[in-house]
Amino acid sequence: MGATEPMATPAQLMEAMSEATGVPLATVVDMDRRLVKAGLRTKGGRGFNVAQVTPLDAARLLTAILASSQANLAADAVERYAQTRIDKVRSSEGRFATTELDDLASLPTRHGFVTALAALIASASTGSLAKLIAGSANHAMPRIEVFAFTRGTRGRIRISGLPNGMAASVEYVPVEASKAPHNEERGDLEQSRRVTEQTIVPIARLLAEESPDD
Repeated sequence: MGATEPMATPAQLMEAMSEATGVPLATVVDMDRRLVKAGLRTKGGRGFNVAQVTPLDAARLLTAILASSQANLAADAVERYAQTRIDKVRSSEGRFATTELDDLASLPTRHGFVTALAALIASASTGSLAKLIAGSANHAMPRIEVFAFTRGTRGRIRISGLPNGMAASVEYVPVEASKAPHNEERGDLEQSRRVTEQTIVPIARLLAEESPDD
């Protein structure tokens, strides 16, 4: 008998993502297929060799859902958001360090939206945020909000309702815009999509589930 290990298959991730977000499963499956084709999702075989998805896989699929209006734009959206950097002007001072969530606070200075979203999911799965959520039985769960603004390429991760009133709002923009924050996209129309802890927590818990003994 082998030791149990956290495990979630691509099919389970797609079903959970569809259920949490309300996006039709067929659309999520189509997006996942395009991410696989672009080398943006862990691949495996069948049976015992089936792929086990990671927080990064979940972050990429969720980014595709948030930032692409059509399935055929999924891979491009993920690649664009992966190349973003922190907008120091729009982000709260200290960024994630103000939350005392060690795994988020330890993210490298030069990281992008997709990396941060993967770290958030991992933290809510088996890290410091998971411990905080588990201990929140007698008070409100931390508030998590993840946004993608799609006039250009801009994302935001906001965490609030933490002990001692701690909170963080971190904004991500293309590298060029992070260096020159006033040089933004032209035009006034902006669309956004948002998910909350009602998506992040179920996905994180799925990734934390243990597989049966061999």
